[in-house]
Amino acid sequence: YRSFSARFEKQFTWAALDRSSSRQGQLYMRRPDRFRLELDDGSVVVADGQAIWSYSSRNQQAVVSPYREEFQTPWVVLVDYRAQFVPIAVEIVNLGKHECYLLTLQPESATSAVAQMRVWVDRKQLHLRQVEQRETSGNLITYILSDIRTNPRLDEGLFRFEAPNGTEIIDRRPQAVPAEQ
Repeated sequence: YRSFSARFEKQFTWAALDRSSSRQGQLYMRRPDRFRLELDDGSVVVADGQAIWSYSSRNQQAVVSPYREEFQTPWVVLVDYRAQFVPIAVEIVNLGKHECYLLTLQPESATSAVAQMRVWVDRKQLHLRQVEQRETSGNLITYILSDIRTNPRLDEGLFRFEAPNGTEIIDRRPQAVPAEQ
């Protein structure tokens, strides 16, 4: 895919606390380094290839950080996991009304924070339906996708952050040092 969009639900289960939380929203991605996550509570995360903006609607703050290639973008987590994981099993299962390939993957690196990953891919459309990551800590993260669109036309403006009025901006990017005169 060159671009991708979908509705998503992210479920997070803390192993140590035996507690879970869930968030929903819309995801837009364009290769290789642009993405936008719009959460249903009004929060937004936007990457333009140079910086990542994370806006919290609850406290009206936006944190901007440099874009680092080692950062796990939604593209890496949901689409291009092949670079960091190897398949250890494939089976055919039903996920709701969809017949899917279920791929079980393990990380190539022994230092990975992810112990195992499972990916459900629709057999007919070859669309990604669900991704599950079990961390070495035992925590479980599940992404459930719907309203999937592959290679949609995405306006460049989606990947620019516009701060709402009254937003406090915290800039964590390194500042350029002025040259000596």
